[in-house]
Amino acid sequence: MRKYELNFIVRPDVDEETLKATREKVQAVITNGGGEILEEQDLGKRRLAYMIDKYREGIYTIYSFNADADVVSELDRVININDNIIRHLTINVDEK
Repeated sequence: MRKYELNFIVRPDVDEETLKATREKVQAVITNGGGEILEEQDLGKRRLAYMIDKYREGIYTIYSFNADADVVSELDRVININDNIIRHLTINVDEK
């Protein structure tokens, strides 16, 4: 298993329940695939550097987790299907 960091931005106009459900879905994909979440950071609503899909702000969330590469592939697939997430980035942060 490798260590990854996932940063995703949710639309600013979603309600609290939708935001919670989106975060739970991401967590479920990681844990159901055999990964473990090390840290979760809720950075809240922030102004974007440029407009994305006509939005000037977004709700940021960062997860640090250990998982296999197939979990990351499934995570990308699930995030791309979700219309509430406007951007995401997953990076491998393994120390060499």
